[in-house]
Amino acid sequence: MIGLSPSDNNASINAYKQQHNITLYAAGTDGGGPAAIDVVIAGQNFLGYPTYCIVCPDKEMSFDVCWPPTAACFDPFIEDCGVGSISANFSANNTEFCEAGDVQFTDESTGSITSWLWTFEGGDPATSTDQNPDVNYSTAGSWDVTLTVSDGTDDNTIEMADYVTVNANPEVTLTPFETACINWPAFELTGGIPAGGEYSGTGVTNGWFDPAAAGVGSHDITYTYTDENNCENSAVEPIIVDGCTSINETVAGTISIYPNPAKDVVNINSEYRINNIKIFNFTGQVISDKKVTNKIIRINTSQFKAGVYLMQIETDKGVTSKRIVIE
Repeated sequence: MIGLSPSDNNASINAYKQQHNITLYAAGTDGGGPAAIDVVIAGQNFLGYPTYCIVCPDKEMSFDVCWPPTAACFDPFIEDCGVGSISANFSANNTEFCEAGDVQFTDESTGSITSWLWTFEGGDPATSTDQNPDVNYSTAGSWDVTLTVSDGTDDNTIEMADYVTVNANPEVTLTPFETACINWPAFELTGGIPAGGEYSGTGVTNGWFDPAAAGVGSHDITYTYTDENNCENSAVEPIIVDGCTSINETVAGTISIYPNPAKDVVNINSEYRINNIKIFNFTGQVISDKKVTNKIIRINTSQFKAGVYLMQIETDKGVTSKRIVIE
């Protein structure tokens, strides 16, 4: 920089710049600012001393005049910087993530470092003497990291509180499913907790399960939930699609259900004695299970919501299923 002095004039300042090949100064038109010379205050020219700013490794700065610009002039500033001392510092490639994850630490210490001692709260390993260690974190929480470096004579330590944050994965559960018959209509899947997740699996479209599309057999249904930290977890439960081969079509022809659609009452007449009647809703859940011993049964349906239901009827001669509509 070009400073000010009452002992120089414009010509001497320009001569000094030329003599010492000064081209990277901040002031003046050469530095992109207003003229530092040829400006008169109270009748006196602005004149210049060379002034200097020394930036230390720890980012502390010294700003003063050094005239003449000799080593002896700069030595006090250099000594104050502690040049030759050591300073611990580090960075990491990832400091916040979902459990579990790996973190690569990078040593950024300055000085003639000969040894490193790391301490990782909540990490594995808990300590390391590597210069750039890789650490696994599997437990949710906010964890401190400490680094001590040495040059064989002096030590320096940096401690970063709560430097690594591990967010817990959400707890996710899924209620077991009832067995579905292959001839059931598609139904909406439920039972995933917390609400707001997504269902996936064979036969699943937009959260609805189609037994016919899935086919006979056991199919895994996965429920996946993602929380506000973008951490996710999932739960899996099988759903069994039965071909209902035990259903006797001959028996089916001997049973009549009326009215269908129904409102308050459904009548069931069978040529064979009826032993049990189950009614399933559109999600495959059993909403009614009646033990009976008669050929003529009357069921009150007024408590049922409007919709499509499946009635499974067990007789002395076999089992059949009938679809009923409640209005």
